[in-house]
Amino acid sequence: MMPKPAAETPSRVRAAPTPPAQEPSPVRAKTSVRNFETRLEGVVNTIQEFAALRFDARAPVGPDGDIVDAVAAGVNFLAEELEASFNEIERRVADRTDELSIATQELSRQAFHDELTGLPNRALFWEHLSHRLKVVDRRQTGFAVLFLDVDDFKVVNDTLGHAVGDQLLIDVASRLCAVLRVGDTAARVGGDEFVVLFDDVATTEAALVVAERVNEALRAPYEIGAEQRIATASIGVAMGSDGLGTADEVVAAADAAMYDAKRRGGGRCVLYREDLHGRRGRRPAGDPLDGSGIPGEADREPQSRS
Repeated sequence: MMPKPAAETPSRVRAAPTPPAQEPSPVRAKTSVRNFETRLEGVVNTIQEFAALRFDARAPVGPDGDIVDAVAAGVNFLAEELEASFNEIERRVADRTDELSIATQELSRQAFHDELTGLPNRALFWEHLSHRLKVVDRRQTGFAVLFLDVDDFKVVNDTLGHAVGDQLLIDVASRLCAVLRVGDTAARVGGDEFVVLFDDVATTEAALVVAERVNEALRAPYEIGAEQRIATASIGVAMGSDGLGTADEVVAAADAAMYDAKRRGGGRCVLYREDLHGRRGRRPAGDPLDGSGIPGEADREPQSRS
């Protein structure tokens, strides 16, 4: 019997010794720190841009994926949120500004315009007339003021109702606007009373021609109720060259001439004459038409008197 060969003893493989870790050279370490600081500075600069409301700024994100890149990514996410919020705030502020502008314009319109007809009211008319008086010496031509009162307006109210009367006033205002030129102003100053400033009128004859044109426009048939009717107006005319120095005096003079036209039967125009109508006209001081510029009841209500 042959003897078994002796088992071979495995040879031990000696592992290669691990080389000692090499410490970074001072130059490389310094470069790495400088790069780290530069990247952090970019993040800080981006945040400073946010403080200046420049939310479109973004921090650079590198390929390393280290903590600086994580911070930069977080800052960029914050920038997107801030930009969206800021844009929404700007939109809301713009919308609110538009609403306030519209409301301001509406308040101004209500303060200086008649609610029923949309014409300027007494306050705005006095402002325009006062300005025209201030520049009268610098203009080559004069101006005229017409004061008109719708004849028999009370009959329309009493027989057909205030709604029909209101519609008649609206139609009168529309016809007045149709004969105005650039620079002219028409206003409603009482229940059925209107004043018109014709800004450029050379002579009294020209003023009467303009007044007659207004009267003809107003005399055309109206749809009153279910039928067509004729409505006339009594018109007083005052020239800006009549030695009348204030808006109160000019309107009072035209008002006095208007009442003279009404006494003569209505539907006509009368030119103011101081020797015939007096200096102030027929209205007492303190009447809403004394030029105080404070809107009276007629500016806020559809009608106040016939």
